[in-house]
Amino acid sequence: MAVETISVGTELLLGQITDTNATYMSRRLAEIGQNVHYRTTVGDNQERIVACIRRALERADVVVLCGGLGPTSDDLTREAMAEACGRGMWRDPASEDAIRAIFEARRIPMAEMNLKQADVPDGAEAIPNSCGTAPGVSMEYEGKLLFAVPGVPSEMRAMMDQSVIPALVERGLAGVETIVSRVLRVMGLGESTCARLVQDLLLEQQNPTVAPLAGNGEVTLRITAKAASEAEARRMIAGLESEIRARLGSHVYGADEENLEQVVVRTLIDHGLTLATAESCTGGLIGCRITDVSGSSECYLGGVVSYSNETKMELLGVDRLILEQYGAVSREVAEAMAVGVRRRLGADIGVSATGIAGPGGGSEGKPVGLVYIGLARDDDVSVTEHRFGQDRLGNKHRTSQAALDLIRRTLIGSSPP
Repeated sequence: MAVETISVGTELLLGQITDTNATYMSRRLAEIGQNVHYRTTVGDNQERIVACIRRALERADVVVLCGGLGPTSDDLTREAMAEACGRGMWRDPASEDAIRAIFEARRIPMAEMNLKQADVPDGAEAIPNSCGTAPGVSMEYEGKLLFAVPGVPSEMRAMMDQSVIPALVERGLAGVETIVSRVLRVMGLGESTCARLVQDLLLEQQNPTVAPLAGNGEVTLRITAKAASEAEARRMIAGLESEIRARLGSHVYGADEENLEQVVVRTLIDHGLTLATAESCTGGLIGCRITDVSGSSECYLGGVVSYSNETKMELLGVDRLILEQYGAVSREVAEAMAVGVRRRLGADIGVSATGIAGPGGGSEGKPVGLVYIGLARDDDVSVTEHRFGQDRLGNKHRTSQAALDLIRRTLIGSSPP
């Protein structure tokens, strides 16, 4: 069975956003044994969307469209599906009621254009949206199946997981083989070092396979297995995962969709410890990432964004002489910041970050990308030095990654890389 996905949105063609939706849809389809044969991207133009749908119906058995289900005039996916299949449109009463209820619950006046989202092609069914206002679409045409899901990533994922994938499985359209992947997340090792430690597995493993990928300040190892059932595929993965974890040790911090901040928050709570942050070059990013995690109030007391020297002295108690002698970007200041925020907020652990994010401000002795991260716990204070790149936002993210990883390693008794 052939599957094609069609991503709708001019912003995709302009390169304004990355199409992570198509990646997710392909992965979920592959997990039920259906590999996507074609992936198409088209702008917000009804004529071109219709042409893409018709071409997809000629070469695929299942077509999944993503995006263009909103209430505005350039949201044209529903209309294009109807035109491509020679059908009219009808308004689904249940979808209309659901849309009205959402606006009433939010106490927001509803513009009539929002009801456009309740329209579906004749003979089609609306797919309920558990996360937003735009219903999806499910329809059959000459023995082919068409689905449309919203372009908002959280809504797309929920609809794929709750409706599209189950619908394909119920129709007996899952493949003979199930494809399952498991992603291991690694900190403190570069891609080449990580690959060297598992080199024989990369070369020898045919099923499951292992593939490394570097990005966002970490390395991921994707283990993929094919089997007659999901349970069998997961058993195959488990043995290889155990071998990789044994080789990489504490460098493996999590798996699948788990991120570093979630691991840190969970570990802090498990240990009954509290955290405070003092940030300079990251501008509050470490605290932001921690508070992105539900339940972080159980362990995170707060933070100080001490961007200026005056703030470092007044709020964190950093000695002026230390700043004058060593400079704001130094081991000594990172240590003083960590000790100061821990004392000021009464936390069990204080973590600090000071550095030169760039692109300006560097010197021969202290280049752009130089960062010091401090951690104070009880009477112990440690500082790690890092040399990142020239990109300001990238340096901020990598610094926050390194700070979170230092907290994690401290909690589990592992030395910094």
